[in-house]
Amino acid sequence: MGGHERARSTPVFLGLAIGFVSAALTLAPWLATGATLPLQNLWQSNVLPEDMPFSLLPVNQYYAVRVAVILIVGGVIAGLTLRFVRRAARVPSWSASVGLLLAHGIAIVQSFVVVADGLGLAQTRSDPRPLLYFGGMLGGTIVAALLAQGVFWLASRRAVVPVTLGLTLSAVPFAAWIVDAVTTLSPPTGPAPEILLISRWLPPIIVGVALGWCGVRPPRRLGIWVISLAALWITPALFTSLWNALGMRVLDGDLQAMREVATQIFPLALSIGALPVLLALVLGGIITGAHMTIRRRRKLASGPTDRYTEHLVD
Repeated sequence: MGGHERARSTPVFLGLAIGFVSAALTLAPWLATGATLPLQNLWQSNVLPEDMPFSLLPVNQYYAVRVAVILIVGGVIAGLTLRFVRRAARVPSWSASVGLLLAHGIAIVQSFVVVADGLGLAQTRSDPRPLLYFGGMLGGTIVAALLAQGVFWLASRRAVVPVTLGLTLSAVPFAAWIVDAVTTLSPPTGPAPEILLISRWLPPIIVGVALGWCGVRPPRRLGIWVISLAALWITPALFTSLWNALGMRVLDGDLQAMREVATQIFPLALSIGALPVLLALVLGGIITGAHMTIRRRRKLASGPTDRYTEHLVD
């Protein structure tokens, strides 16, 4: 391979590494625990928790939100990293996307092969629940991987608007990942109680700062404000309702009961999520107002000088 070909391939390899390493980074807290697959209600044999097989993802209905968070946060980290690195190197976006997809694909395939084997899906069984469970978990995980690709492409753009949208849409998952990482790596006594404040107040801070950076000019950017604030309000309620619907052992895979539980909890969760949205709105407004004031003062300060210079030139 000549020097010119090596120069052309280096940015591609760098992009692949950015995507792959970003996905691996978000997996690190789970891997630090030993990555032992959580106990499965439908496992074909009785085993102790420590005897469960190794799995790159914590596939389990009680960990469904955690799996989605791991994948989505990997996407936004890859996107922001690429946006930063691309200032110094012309790294193609598709290469980082492929690296992210490759890492996620390896994790998903390895994990679900292990789950399929433990559930005995290759055997003929009259009980349809293992297959329904496997299909539901796999489908939800694939959707999360696709969402990771979506936030990656938003966060990696040069324009302010898509990056803002990528940041705000992933604010809640990012805070959840931080809480999970701190909790996982905490001593046996557990994390400090203040860790719960992160899950509630870090997302509105991220959203508020991102919206302040985005601004309101041109006026069509107000649409980004509406979408971002709506996502900040809805996403925690959605996570809460899914976690409760999937995590109640008494439901025992009853899809109708799960849907009813999620439907009941979702509006209740929405009702307690208004304050973080208000904080994000106020913070975004303050930052936007400060930027507009600074620009106005700079414009007024430079105006007389510009007119004097123009007079000398004339």
